[in-house]
Amino acid sequence: MNNTELYQTLGVDKNASQDEIKKAYRKLSKKYHPDINKEPGAEDKYKEVQEAYETLSDEQKRAAYDQFGTTGDQQGFGGQGGFGGFGGQGGYSDFGDIFSQMFGGGFDPNRPRKGSDLQYRMTLTFEEAVFGKETEVEYNRTGANGQSEHKKVKVTVPAGIEDGQQMRMSGYGEVGSNGGPFGDLFVVFRVSASKDGFERDGADVYLEQPLDYATATLGGEIIVKTVHGEAKLKIPAGTANGKRFRLRGKGAPYVRGNGMGDQYVIVYIDVPTKLTKEQQEALKAYQRLLTDKPKKSFFG
Repeated sequence: MNNTELYQTLGVDKNASQDEIKKAYRKLSKKYHPDINKEPGAEDKYKEVQEAYETLSDEQKRAAYDQFGTTGDQQGFGGQGGFGGFGGQGGYSDFGDIFSQMFGGGFDPNRPRKGSDLQYRMTLTFEEAVFGKETEVEYNRTGANGQSEHKKVKVTVPAGIEDGQQMRMSGYGEVGSNGGPFGDLFVVFRVSASKDGFERDGADVYLEQPLDYATATLGGEIIVKTVHGEAKLKIPAGTANGKRFRLRGKGAPYVRGNGMGDQYVIVYIDVPTKLTKEQQEALKAYQRLLTDKPKKSFFG
């Protein structure tokens, strides 16, 4: 099977690199994010982008999709609280089932089989994704006696989680068949846009900061917001519009490693639209100083 639907969703070629897939996902995820795009159908498009990225960003699931048109039931990094992919409800419990049904191999329909996986979508604030939190999720699943049961599970959201990532809770999915184990529960995270203007790229945080003309020209020190609180930033004289400053260690934690990312502050010159009479006179005097320079003679 030569499937290209997920590639088309992200707008990339089937031979696209992981970097190209990641860039396309970030662009579309931001474009259709429900907190930003209120147009009808934007949330559905956002979900499609999420699902496409969840498959194509994982090499094993991507290979399975390219070959079979399905990802099967990949277990990711294993263990409760780990990160990785998931199989849809009613999917194959492992690749052995696929090969057994397609090519034979003594498939036994009565053997114990793992239950289907479930998915739970959790919305986090920008700050919760940066710092993590302890919470509970509630959902319904089929119990061992065949009746629907209500489950309440504690979830530790790791600091530094990103939009679209997921966490596996082993054994919290649907009941298995023929005495097989329960499936898994995959918690998929959706991160809301920051109310303070922060944006993330991995563990790095970005912020656009207005800068008055005088400070940009003469230099000085300003106070900027970070996800960790306010910080001082030294502005050198002659700072140009769009200049980027780096605050080391002021970003988000690396979710799969140690340390913190950085915060980048991009300044832009804030041109005032209303001036007092005194301010206007001061600017006119400054303008005259710039234009009324002594002229050199031809032989000077």
